[in-house]
Amino acid sequence: MQKVCSELNLRTVRVVDGQGKEVEIAGSVEVKGIRGTDKRCYLVDLQGLTPRDMNYPDPEQHHTCLLRPELLLLFQRTKNIEFATSKMADFNRQLAEENAAQSKELTEKEREEQA
Repeated sequence: MQKVCSELNLRTVRVVDGQGKEVEIAGSVEVKGIRGTDKRCYLVDLQGLTPRDMNYPDPEQHHTCLLRPELLLLFQRTKNIEFATSKMADFNRQLAEENAAQSKELTEKEREEQA
């Protein structure tokens, strides 16, 4: 389940169960794991891993209208790019201020040397 969550960019959460033990949960509480008659493990009810599309107002009628994981990944990448761009703009502004201060110091030193 942790591999599925890492692919969908979902984090794991630590919770305390009814017996007081701390357990790590990966994914939604609606996800079920079963072992088939072929002895392989299967995950079912994975629809709770992605958010519901809010363009459909009635959650009772449109409970299966979900956002696709590709859309969530695109949204996350866009937000990461916006964050990185703003940080680079701050860095470039700070670098320009430092360069301006250094050039001002150099010109003052040149004036003193010429005098």
